[in-house]
Amino acid sequence: MNLPKKDKKGKSYLSYSQISLFKRDKEEYKDIYINNRKFEGNEYTDFGSKVGEALEKNNFDSFTLTEGTILKMCTRLDIFERRTILDYDKYNFYVVGYIDTIDNDLTTIIDYKTGGKNKELQYKEDNYFQIQLYALSIKQETGIEPKKGLIEFIRRKGNAFKGEKLIIGNEPPIKIDIDLSMDRLKKVYWDILKTAKEIEKFYLENK
Repeated sequence: MNLPKKDKKGKSYLSYSQISLFKRDKEEYKDIYINNRKFEGNEYTDFGSKVGEALEKNNFDSFTLTEGTILKMCTRLDIFERRTILDYDKYNFYVVGYIDTIDNDLTTIIDYKTGGKNKELQYKEDNYFQIQLYALSIKQETGIEPKKGLIEFIRRKGNAFKGEKLIIGNEPPIKIDIDLSMDRLKKVYWDILKTAKEIEKFYLENK
């Protein structure tokens, strides 16, 4: 398969962010992945990275005492930023990912998210499949079937566009169970392949 991003060996690959952006906004996908416009972060992406780094390192010194108390309520498992590969070898591409945290047994997967009011609702929708992607990758790589998937959603307060500082809201993390049933995983697997074929067609038409 001929996709915009290729590794050092020339094999095409995708990521969850690539797939979700393509589904959401094809013109922005074209700008970033075909026209190679450099991705520019902002206060919101920087804040999410800051939270993720603090949870990985278990160091909350860059947050207030109240914010640190909330972050310490998040579940921290054994391994952080574990790289995963879901290989569609027959089609000559793969999907790469990085799990926020997973246990040594590879049976529980957790992803941390930050967001404002009602932003957690998007992770309950069918078009969110990041943790299912990780579960498929773990199963393909190791034969182990992850049993539990969770989003731990951290409420964010403040509006950077109005010049307000972004802070952790004073409420416990919201835990959202993710469906890792075999039916759901199969649906995600084939949907990724379908989208990859659409991306290839779009790429060849627009490169």
